[in-house]
Amino acid sequence: MPLKPNFIERMLINVGIIPTVLLDTGVSLFQASALLTAGDIRLFNHLKSGPLTLEEIGHKTDCTQRGVETLLNSLIPIGYVTKKGNQYSLTKAMLRSFPIDLFPDMVLFFRSLNENLNNATYAVKTDPDGGLVGYEMMKDGKVATSFQVAMRWLGSATVKEVVSRMKLTISPKRMLDIGGSHGLYCVEFCRKYPELKATVLDWAVGLENAKITLTQEKDVASRIDLFEADFEKENLPAEKFDFMFLGNIIHGLNEEGNKELFKKIADATASNGVIAILDQYTNVKGSLFVKGVASMIGWNLFVFAGGRAYDFEVVKQWLEEAGFHSVTLIHLRESPGFSFIKAQRR
Repeated sequence: MPLKPNFIERMLINVGIIPTVLLDTGVSLFQASALLTAGDIRLFNHLKSGPLTLEEIGHKTDCTQRGVETLLNSLIPIGYVTKKGNQYSLTKAMLRSFPIDLFPDMVLFFRSLNENLNNATYAVKTDPDGGLVGYEMMKDGKVATSFQVAMRWLGSATVKEVVSRMKLTISPKRMLDIGGSHGLYCVEFCRKYPELKATVLDWAVGLENAKITLTQEKDVASRIDLFEADFEKENLPAEKFDFMFLGNIIHGLNEEGNKELFKKIADATASNGVIAILDQYTNVKGSLFVKGVASMIGWNLFVFAGGRAYDFEVVKQWLEEAGFHSVTLIHLRESPGFSFIKAQRR
């Protein structure tokens, strides 16, 4: 949660009297560092059950009291922690929306992002193919596992709204979730459509994430299959699907990679089948905050993997060239900066 200046402070920032460079470089960097450190020591997990004193927090986190007090004081003004008397607790907003249980396992992935962003100038100067890192490091190892945890949290934050707002003219029978990782979308779509059978396609590390979901969602687990493949290098399953889903996939590929993927998808999509593409798009409507979320994610994707947040009209053209029509864009209300495209196979 960002620092929240009052009305007068916002005016001074807008006219340039308060220097924004300090807020946008130093302060935002320090804020991220404090939050990730809180994840490292599982601070939020310890506070989840109720208020604790400084001494109790120091004991539970195995940290010095001076160190943990400094950290707590940095988290109060940005809305994560509150203090009453000599006790610290989590704010209501924190308890409502923060992935407390998942966050410690997400920290390694976010630290890896921060490290690679230090070389962003080189990426801007050279536009390296595949970005500075690419997705190879996300296929295996500790960072890859941490990335999968982050994807689970991201999926859990958007899945309900996406499924509720996905209006299909058909009742789909076969769904393929490309790069589906956790499989949460397959679970919810199977609940929405009782005759639907779904397949999660991903790397091995992604399917390990999906297996966790299937052990938890037993009511639909028998209707969900797992298919290990690298969709950039390998073919899709050899059958026709009437519902294709991509969640946060196209932003990680360059234009040629997306065009090739859409050709594969078109070949595997039944006539009149539907494709849905959840992502961030540069022409997203709404406030500067909404547009800023999409653009900042696009910036990180460019540096990290050579991807970007694409314009809706560009994606629409790719889909039409691949054999889809009736391409529409729907903006999510509860997840600012996220939208999904829906189209139908000819």
